[in-house]
Amino acid sequence: MSKETLTLPVLVLVGSMAGGAISSALLTRPVEAQGPDVVTASQINIVDGAGTLRALLSASDETGRTTLAFYSTTGERRGFIGVDPDGTPHLQFTDPTGAPRLEATLDGGAPSLTLGDARGRNVTLGTINDTPLVALSHDGQSRLQAMLAPGGRPNVSLQGEPSIDLLGAPGQRGIGLSVGSDGAPFVSLYDASGAQRVAMGAVQGTAVVNLGDGTRPRLVMGVAPDGEGSIGYYDAEGELVRLEAAAGSAPSGR
Repeated sequence: MSKETLTLPVLVLVGSMAGGAISSALLTRPVEAQGPDVVTASQINIVDGAGTLRALLSASDETGRTTLAFYSTTGERRGFIGVDPDGTPHLQFTDPTGAPRLEATLDGGAPSLTLGDARGRNVTLGTINDTPLVALSHDGQSRLQAMLAPGGRPNVSLQGEPSIDLLGAPGQRGIGLSVGSDGAPFVSLYDASGAQRVAMGAVQGTAVVNLGDGTRPRLVMGVAPDGEGSIGYYDAEGELVRLEAAAGSAPSGR
């Protein structure tokens, strides 16, 4: 093989190595302005024909958020689309006073959309652990929540079933409404400490009213599917003390 023949593969190999090194350097170097069509800047101001600021693209605003902000003709910021310092996407639009009227975020996998005055009355739509949720709030405090979620009455699955809670101040549940997977409706009333005191519902054709002391039933009234009524009295340990049935039925006790 001639010297020229041996030299050609060596030149090709050296050229390939050089090309690979150059490509690697181009791919790993920081992004910089390249050519007339690329602009690199930490902030870009967008103005109208009169020179008034109407939009601002900032790598880091006064809160550290990367944003595209929009301004009115009189200089008030009316909204932005951006990413919070922790990486959370964020969208917000405000009224002329600067109060947020529409705000949306995506914290992890949990989206949230708030409509209305965030500092006054508003409604929030979102999900918590893939549970759909609607909340009505006043002065920053939720007063009504509607959701499709698991939990609720013992031994009854509410997975995917609707529930509504009416909340008192400061956020304590006062009234709960729910429908179980068996189609049984329930209404629960709570005292100021959040303890359940009254539960009313219809289970398998039986209407039931349960009056409790906050931890266990003390008086249970019911009407069976055949129309038979009864009243059960329970002690502090939750044990049945006396059962009174409708006229014609013998009462029973301990």
